[in-house]
Amino acid sequence: MTMKDFVFKVGKNYSKIKLLDIVYIQAEKRYVTIVTQNDCYSSMISITELEKLLPADLFCRIHRSYIISLSHTDKFNDELAFVGNRKIPIAKQYKNALKNAFTVIHGNACPFSLVKIRAGDHKPLSHADSDQNLKLIS
Repeated sequence: MTMKDFVFKVGKNYSKIKLLDIVYIQAEKRYVTIVTQNDCYSSMISITELEKLLPADLFCRIHRSYIISLSHTDKFNDELAFVGNRKIPIAKQYKNALKNAFTVIHGNACPFSLVKIRAGDHKPLSHADSDQNLKLIS
């Protein structure tokens, strides 16, 4: 199956947006802003309509005003998702959807510890360091 990209008409021009380049989408009144790694695009479409067009394995709605890219999500907690260089709020009603979008490993329930090893450094980080440096892998 091939993944389709989006084409938006902005004025007289059509702009192609690669799905993998989308970092997050933010609703603002009657418009949505699609934020990519390099640009922002506005379109007059509801966030609900756009959510239906996006592949669920790549994107997750976490707030009435936000859809995030799972591949650009570095980490999250019960209140915020860290996407690119932004902290995006997670609404209570969408919290489980985000958790279900990832494979979550609970350190307390597993007989092993997960630590991040820096390139060229094979010494495990301290527990405090690993909590700060772990990133989600989708």
